[in-house]
Amino acid sequence: MERRFSFSGTGGGLLGKFLVGMILTGITLGIYAPWFIVNLQKYICENLTLKTEAGDVKFSFNGTGGKLFGTYLLGVILTGVTFGIYGAWFMVNITRFFAENTQGKTPDGNAYTIQFRGNGASLFGTMFVGVLLSMITFGIYSPWFLVKLAKFFNDNMDVLENGSKVGAFAFKGEGGELFGIYILGAILSTVTLGIYSFWFAVNVMKYFNNHTEVQLNGKTYSGDFTGTGGKYFVINFVGYLLTMLTIGIYGAWYMCNLLKFQYESVRFIDKA
Repeated sequence: MERRFSFSGTGGGLLGKFLVGMILTGITLGIYAPWFIVNLQKYICENLTLKTEAGDVKFSFNGTGGKLFGTYLLGVILTGVTFGIYGAWFMVNITRFFAENTQGKTPDGNAYTIQFRGNGASLFGTMFVGVLLSMITFGIYSPWFLVKLAKFFNDNMDVLENGSKVGAFAFKGEGGELFGIYILGAILSTVTLGIYSFWFAVNVMKYFNNHTEVQLNGKTYSGDFTGTGGKYFVINFVGYLLTMLTIGIYGAWYMCNLLKFQYESVRFIDKA
């Protein structure tokens, strides 16, 4: 059994959100940006469905622009005052805001949410060591650093059903495998003058999705990514070209196609 996402958003729908959001953000000198972001997230969730054997899970986003504004303002101020140290706590608060305000509802009315248990101190330690070792090794440690970050965020996410814990996320990847993907990707992207970078990006997506697991009601589901580099290349090539030709208007359709590619390429397979 597999569970797969479906995204029904349209470029026209996104264009409306973009136009209103950008105009109001400009008029308010950036103050409206959190409301703009929340409205985009609501649109994405409202058009996102998880196909399961028990029926479609419909998503919604319940966060508010005011709450995001407060989180963002406090985070920016404290990160500046502490010369970047508070940045880890800021990231944790932003992650918690988006995770805990996203809800999935099954046909029988059960509501699923994500509880994020991560804390700023743990993330700060992970980032401090990761940045330091990446600098010392001239970037070689970076894949291991990214794996540590993926483990931090995934391993601190619990799945709640109607407020009670019924599952959790976990990340099972290792830095060595990701290092190989990066080396091969860097070489081939250089040789092909950047063309292979789209296949490289898809291989990275595959790596992170294929090593993500969800334990839910006693079952374990393994992530998988079915997107291809060729399709990703076409979406980006056409999207960039038409966005330039239409003076940015096609950008909404471009983003919609990217979201559709990323969501609909993800599936979770029952390991039993």
